Amino acid sequence: MSPYSLDPIRAVGPVRLVISTYPSRAVALTAVTAAVERRLAACGNVVEAESRYLWQGRVESQTEAVVVFKTVPKKVGALFAFLEETHPYDVPEIVEVDVPRTSSAYLRYLSNSLDDEAPPPPLGGGTMRRGGRRGRAARDPGRTRARPHRRSTRTGTRR
Repeated sequence: MSPYSLDPIRAVGPVRLVISTYPSRAVALTAVTAAVERRLAACGNVVEAESRYLWQGRVESQTEAVVVFKTVPKKVGALFAFLEETHPYDVPEIVEVDVPRTSSAYLRYLSNSLDDEAPPPPLGGGTMRRGGRRGRAARDPGRTRARPHRRSTRTGTRR
């Protein structure tokens, strides 16, 4: 039993990267194509890499292909299950990276590619108030921090 949690604890972003390594570029491209066709990922980047890793007590070296799958939070579980089921390695590296912020155009692309029922992503960043962004000094005059006027319940005069 591992001391590390398998559940995402503080994942808050609208985008997830799922990273995995494959024994060759051809195998990696097959995995990317299958994941995209199943709409588990909007896309995947394949990068060749020279890996050194500890395996059964020995340091091994191998040329591998690293894949970075781009997806949305609700597809991560299905993508993990798909990769675990189809991966050629006995112990595949499949890791999730939470992306807390992305451009609104890319978020729209992911939503349109993977989730027909998703609401449109928010436009811009930060909080917007009526009338757009305002600094502290640009508050409405009616919204000052002065004490509210109270009327006496007996005489109806101000205190």
